Amino acid sequence: MPDAVICEPLRTPVGRFGGVFRDVPPQALAATVIRELAARTGLPGQHIDDVLLGQAYPSGEHPAIGRIAALDAGLGVDVPGLQVDRRCGSGLQAVLQACMQVQTGASEVVLAGGAESMSRVEFSAQGMRWGVQGDGVMLADRLVRGRITAGGLEHPVPGGMLETAENLRAEHGISRADQDALAVQSHQRAVAAQGAGRSLRRGDRGGGGAAAHRRAPGGRHR
Repeated sequence: MPDAVICEPLRTPVGRFGGVFRDVPPQALAATVIRELAARTGLPGQHIDDVLLGQAYPSGEHPAIGRIAALDAGLGVDVPGLQVDRRCGSGLQAVLQACMQVQTGASEVVLAGGAESMSRVEFSAQGMRWGVQGDGVMLADRLVRGRITAGGLEHPVPGGMLETAENLRAEHGISRADQDALAVQSHQRAVAAQGAGRSLRRGDRGGGGAAAHRRAPGGRHR
C-alpha cells in the first residue's frame, strides 16, 4: 500500500465571531487558500483528483463546498469536490479521507482541509414552504440549533456540543496544567518529526496539494 504524504499546509488567518471576516463567505476563504496552493506548488488543476473540505454549518449558498471552492479558485469543471461533516472534527476527517483515497489508489493528489464561518450561519424556519398559519413564523438560529440537535432524538446534548470538552474535563479531573503539558508535548513532537524529516515545516514545498499525494514504497514525494 502506498504512503500518503501531507505537503504544503496552508491556511487563512482566523477571525473572531462577528469580526473582520464576518462578511466573507466560507467558500471564498477556501478558494483563496486553493488559489495560493496552486500558485506555490505550480500544480495544474488537471492533476488534482479531488477537493475535500470539512464544514459543520453548510448551506444552500455553497452546497458541496469543496466543489464550489474548487470552481471559484479556477481549478476547472473537471475537478470534483465534496463536503464532509463530522462536526468539530470535519476538517481533520477530510484530511483522513484524502489520505485513505491516496493509500487505496483511488486518487493521486487530493486537496483537503476545512472551511467555516460561524459569523455567517443563517436563521431558519421549518414549515414555511406550504404556507404559514396561526401565530406566524419563528426563526431559529442554526448555529445554536445544530449544537442542540447533534445528539439526535435519543441522545440530547444539553447546552450543545461546545460544552462537551468542559464536561469531560470535569468528569475526568483534567487540570489546566495537564492540558498545557499536553499542548507542549504536541509541539515538541511536531518539532521532532520535522527534524527527523517525517513532517514538512511551514514553507517547505512538496509536489502536490494540501492533503495527500501518493508516495511509492522507498520513495518520498507527494
